[in-house]
Amino acid sequence: MKNAYKKNFKNINHKVLPLAEVESKPARKEEVSFIMVSKGVLGFRESAHIVKVAEETNCSISIASGKKFGTNKSILSLVNLGILNGKSLVLNIKGERNEEAFREISKIIGGETDGNS
Repeated sequence: MKNAYKKNFKNINHKVLPLAEVESKPARKEEVSFIMVSKGVLGFRESAHIVKVAEETNCSISIASGKKFGTNKSILSLVNLGILNGKSLVLNIKGERNEEAFREISKIIGGETDGNS
């Protein structure tokens, strides 16, 4: 067995080639998820504001609370989540401007804005 190994690989010449330089861009996640606790009520006004933020940032936003699930595609799906003060939820944002969308939505869920701005 030892001889077979030496015979087959003895005369192989390995060449080392220089590596090509590749420009690297900082990796940016297009999808982020957060677990949050609401500090306000998510009603029609706040849901409409979340849909507006999704359109402005070109992101897809979904919120899950317990067994219920709502997206930015339907204001009623967000309202039917029944999010009240102190309720936990999972926020999922997909898109390139997800950081901007998160800042705005966290203000809405945190009760810092009335949803009219």
